[in-house]
Amino acid sequence: MRTEISHFWLGKFTSEEEYFDFVGEDEAYYEDDDYEEKYISEFAKSQGENFLDHDFIESGFENEAISFEEKFSKYSYADQWIAELKNRLHDQNQNLEDINTLIFISKNQIENPVSIINSKFDLLYIGEIEYDI
Repeated sequence: MRTEISHFWLGKFTSEEEYFDFVGEDEAYYEDDDYEEKYISEFAKSQGENFLDHDFIESGFENEAISFEEKFSKYSYADQWIAELKNRLHDQNQNLEDINTLIFISKNQIENPVSIINSKFDLLYIGEIEYDI
């Protein structure tokens, strides 16, 4: 069986619009050939990467008043990583109920992943998790 290693972030965004502004691709990115001066998304910029292949990223904004597992169990291979993610979040003394955002991406897409804390959102880098695919 093959495995995948992904970087994981969990966060709290003030609104779905703020979430989409952060993770959505910049439509102007492909308008000219000067790719080294632009970032494909604000998320990519926050991680120091000009380009991220969105075929290797999965994310979502889940603001329903349901359990952590219910919010994120619909994501790819969740049964392989959700318990570990929850344990790591608990170890960092984070409130599971506040979390409304999940981002994960193949390890090879980001060299130096970091957490982002600002007035619009908190996005905590949880680390790498290996899971079966």
